[in-house]
Amino acid sequence: MSEKYDLIVIGGGRAANLAIAAAKAGEKVALIERSKLGGTCPNRGCVPSKLLIGFAEAARHVKHANHHHIKAKIESIDTQTIFDEVNDYISGVDPRYEERLKAVGVTLVRGEAEFCAFKTVSVNGQTLSSDKIVIATGSHPSHPPYSDLPVWTSDALFPLKTKVPKSLLVIGSGFIGVEMGAFFAGIGVETTLFSRGDKLLKHADHEIEEIFSHEFSNEVAVHKNATLSDLNHDGPHFTATFNIAGTTQTFKAENVLFAIGRKPNTETLKLEKTKLTTTQHGFIEVNDHLETSIPGIYAAGDVNGRYMLQHAAAYEVDFLRKKFYKGHPSPIDKKDIAHAVFSYPEVASVGHTEEDLVRKAIPYISVTQDWLASARAMSTRLEYPRIKLLVSPSDYSILGCHLIGPESSTLIHQVLMLMHLKNDLREIPQLIHIHPALNELFLSASIQAIQSVREYSPT
Repeated sequence: MSEKYDLIVIGGGRAANLAIAAAKAGEKVALIERSKLGGTCPNRGCVPSKLLIGFAEAARHVKHANHHHIKAKIESIDTQTIFDEVNDYISGVDPRYEERLKAVGVTLVRGEAEFCAFKTVSVNGQTLSSDKIVIATGSHPSHPPYSDLPVWTSDALFPLKTKVPKSLLVIGSGFIGVEMGAFFAGIGVETTLFSRGDKLLKHADHEIEEIFSHEFSNEVAVHKNATLSDLNHDGPHFTATFNIAGTTQTFKAENVLFAIGRKPNTETLKLEKTKLTTTQHGFIEVNDHLETSIPGIYAAGDVNGRYMLQHAAAYEVDFLRKKFYKGHPSPIDKKDIAHAVFSYPEVASVGHTEEDLVRKAIPYISVTQDWLASARAMSTRLEYPRIKLLVSPSDYSILGCHLIGPESSTLIHQVLMLMHLKNDLREIPQLIHIHPALNELFLSASIQAIQSVREYSPT
């Protein structure tokens, strides 16, 4: 006999907020979580990784002090204490979430959820059913090769249970690879990163990627067009053999971190018992109401594969909250979801890349500028920061914006706000910018882009 609920939430990450909202609305709610409440972000992902990056940035300021005619050196870096402090933060995440859930009467079920019928799940022999189920099980690092060896994935980093290595090989050049590579190099770990292709951040706009690759390579040893062919572990060291642009090269390090992508947490749900449809990569297919192929069952966050970003998951969970408990009937707004890479350098992007627009044959104006219109930017003594605006020549709307430079993840919100409210580039010069703040870079670039649109003549 199964226990009936008004709502079952499978996954205790951002969707825990939905369970709390449902309980506050008077519903009988069960939340099922097999691991730590809070999900990947605060336990193994964006939060602890950004806490670590703060330490690397502090060290990098000292290393680069000579740019400002200041002689300085780092006497020591207590890497173990750095990780200990981050581990302490992680240890408090699960109990904080559990306290919030229990305070509003959510039934917390710890264990692995399996579907045993269309609207029924089993956990540790306990059966629960509901006409409304939200699957929010997130994702996990792709299974690395040589997993019989003590290699790392991002999940193994947090909490770090071993000593911080003196040397590290990072295999993968996506968000996680370049962020962790920049962190470990920043705190003095001899770090080498390998990319299978000829780019880092392969989905970034090409101009931004070229600058990023050049600057990142000044901090981290990088090998492109590299394919791992063998990996051995003799106790204190790993020995890795790569084919790099047709040559065989061998590298040694104390640890190896695989950052080769992520996959949805669907493999243990026994979805075949529900006839839920998934993509070829295992993501649960949803419509524009986040409803699956079975009415009443929804999927939010990484597990549906729409964006695989924490802030996108939070947006989707809030959409379901409004749909369920505020009566909002509209489909989810197909917003341009921005993202940032908290590496060195920092990158932030929203909308199309130039490659996207060319491939889709969408007319555009492209403007790329340095940040030197802002004296505040000049004071950083950095030459690489750039803004790239991609603008529609028909209506001045922003098709894409790409930043590389300090605080890019913060600065891009000026464009996000504009795109959300009106999306007319001509509004930016109407805003009185604080002088000489970093945001003046948008003023200069937008004026140039507006002039380019006025001069545009389609060929």
